[in-house]
Order: sequence, then structure tokens, then C-alpha cells
Amino acid sequence: MADQLRAMDPGIEFLQFDAARDENVLARMPDLVKDAKLDLLVTWGTRVTRQMVGTKAEFNEGSRMGDMPVVFTVVSDPVASDIVDSYTETGRTQITGTRNRVPEAVNINGLRRVMPDFNHLGLIYEPEADNSLRKFEEINALSKQEGFHLTAVPVRGGDPAKLQHMATGIAQMKAAGVQFIYLGSSTFLETHADTFTETALSHGLPVLSPYEKLVHESQAYLSIAARDYDVGKLAAQQAMRILNSDAQAGSYPVLAMEEFAFVLNGSVAKKLSLYPPLDMMQLFEVTEGRQ
Repeated sequence: MADQLRAMDPGIEFLQFDAARDENVLARMPDLVKDAKLDLLVTWGTRVTRQMVGTKAEFNEGSRMGDMPVVFTVVSDPVASDIVDSYTETGRTQITGTRNRVPEAVNINGLRRVMPDFNHLGLIYEPEADNSLRKFEEINALSKQEGFHLTAVPVRGGDPAKLQHMATGIAQMKAAGVQFIYLGSSTFLETHADTFTETALSHGLPVLSPYEKLVHESQAYLSIAARDYDVGKLAAQQAMRILNSDAQAGSYPVLAMEEFAFVLNGSVAKKLSLYPPLDMMQLFEVTEGRQ
């Protein structure tokens, strides 16, 4: 994002606020940002965005940031998270953003292109995390529409308990005939990516990740996702159009990514003896991931 903004305006200045996954730091962040008197704030992620701007239920058309324009990005479902009314009409005077998540039907079609007989998906989710629970509900509804079976395993409690539930759940999925495990929307699984993907691999189960880095840096099999750099460029374009206009941020619709990359972990594909059909290989970027 910074590269794109500097290309558009070489004189632009940045302040970075990093909560480092510390809830106490995040709770203090709105006051720190307001004291900085910024021209515009970009928020990254659902939890951060909700903390910084508040929800519709809390602020209606307003925002915790007052008159400061805000652009959110990497928010999986800003409508269900009560951040905006819709992608075309945000309903928040000073808030708009970007959309980068791949539609789940695209993910399912991608799996069917890799594995033509695909009909059974596994999902580990956190019922205590709003995003993860909503993703389970979305995938469960989609399974009925698209005609595939879903085996979903909830993980609860602190990290040690969740790790145990995850390991047990993956073994259950293998026994149930799951063909792919989908990461869905889970900060816990993303944080413990190596343990998650290696456990799945030990059971011969490929992982579909919405996060490309889990293919490059861990043992996920496949990612169908917008590239992080391209997401940053889109957020920069949204930010700059606001900075260069007298219009309020909320008058702009949420911008959507339109191109997604298929990234395949070649080393995992070899271990699983699972390769896309030859006539599809030109669509994939192949990486060797973490060895």
C-alpha cells in the first residue's frame, strides 16, 4: 500500500500503529489515533476495524473516529460484522473500504477443478469468534446449494485446548472421508499455521487457505486469493480518491478485488500425489513452500 501511495503522492507521510495482537494495546488505539490528527486512517482486519470505528449499532452513521475518514481492508464480511450497511451504500458518513475475500463458490469451483470428484469438505472453526462462526454458517449454507458434504469441527477454550480439539478434529475428518480441509476465517489457525497444516498433511489431507502466505511459508496445499500487494494497491487507490476529494468517505462504495491467484505448494502436492489436471497447470503459480 505504501508503495502505491508514494507513487501517487511522493510527499505523503505515514504513521503506523501496531497492536501486535495485544487486546490491551488495541483498546487504547482509538485515542492514540485521534490524538495524531490524521487526514485519513486505514485499518487492517475485522477486529481492528471494529475497535477503531465501532459498529453501526454503536454509532449509527457516525464513527469512533469522529470526522476522520477511514478506509478498511482485509475485513472478511463488513456487512455481517455491522461495520457497513452494504458494499454499495456503507451507511457510515466517514467509512468505506475494500473487499478482497474470494467468493466461497469460487473456492468450491477451484477445488472441483483440482479434484473433479470433490464432494466432502472439512472445516475447523471457532464458535467464540464472530468471523469464524459466520464463515461456518456461510459454508454450511453453501454446501446445500453446491451439493457437497461438510464436516465441521469447533475448537474452544485457550490455545492448548484448541490445539487438542484441532488435532482430534483432523483425525475425525480423515475417518469421515473429508477430501480437503478449508481454513475458512480463523485467526487461531492462521497463527498456528505450521501445526495446523502439518497435522493435516500427516493425515494425507490437503489444506485450502484464503491466506497465500500459508502456501508460501507453511504446508497449505492451495490458496485462491487476492495477492496481498494487490490488496494494498486497491486500498491505496481508495484512500487517495478520498484525500483528493471534498466528498465524504462514506459516499464511496466499497471497492472489490476482481482478480485472484491460484497458488499451489509443489512440495505438498508431491507428498500427497495430488496434482491439478495438466490442462489447468498454466493457471497455477507453483511454489515449494517451507521445506
